[in-house]
Amino acid sequence: MIAIISYLHTCFMRSYRYGPGAFVFFMGIIFVYSVVPNPVMASYAFSTTFIFIIAAVLCYALIDIETGNQESVTVLHSGSLVKLYVSKLLYSWLFTTPLALYAVVFPAIFQKFDRNPSVEELGMSLIYHLAASWLGIALACWFSSKFIRSRVMSFLMLSVLVVITLSVQGMEQLLPDGFKNMTVLLPPLNSVVNVLVHYDSQTPLHKLLAVIAPLVYGAVTAGLFLVMIHRRKLDSRH
Repeated sequence: MIAIISYLHTCFMRSYRYGPGAFVFFMGIIFVYSVVPNPVMASYAFSTTFIFIIAAVLCYALIDIETGNQESVTVLHSGSLVKLYVSKLLYSWLFTTPLALYAVVFPAIFQKFDRNPSVEELGMSLIYHLAASWLGIALACWFSSKFIRSRVMSFLMLSVLVVITLSVQGMEQLLPDGFKNMTVLLPPLNSVVNVLVHYDSQTPLHKLLAVIAPLVYGAVTAGLFLVMIHRRKLDSRH
């Protein structure tokens, strides 16, 4: 699998598809922290949301990086279509790791906060950023051309899903009481953001659940995606 991930890295670097998303993220963080001072955890809540969006865009750019013929050759070398797509998901997540580090370390090093963050706050913020990026990747993989042929339509649908994910709290307030519980089916990014915004008043359990929820939701979503990829491969043989 390491060889596949290395191959995907080479393809991604040569394609420059990572450029727009990574550039927007780097410049966006610089722009946000151009005004100082900023509250520590509330600022990390923003960058967590930001990396969720960028991770979704990067995965969307990577998931269909190969042409059909090129992918067929890669599948032969990897031994399995599912293994190839597992590698794509893992590589997408690995690619966002430097972005998460940048979002956490940059404002701390250059003293963009109203106080110095603790080691715990830095560590937990990094974990929350990685959990949010995994959630974005797990959602974006479903908009592969394997399922939606039109790239314009798939990107628009992904954009709508991202907006819905960001609007869960507002939707919950607008829904009738009988439908409020349905929001638990939506991606749990809001739980991460709420914990970061109110970090000091959160219990250790709530802080832990805010990490587990997006990781588990993303794992289930990605697992279902891989199951569908496997079934489509089997159907194509008949």
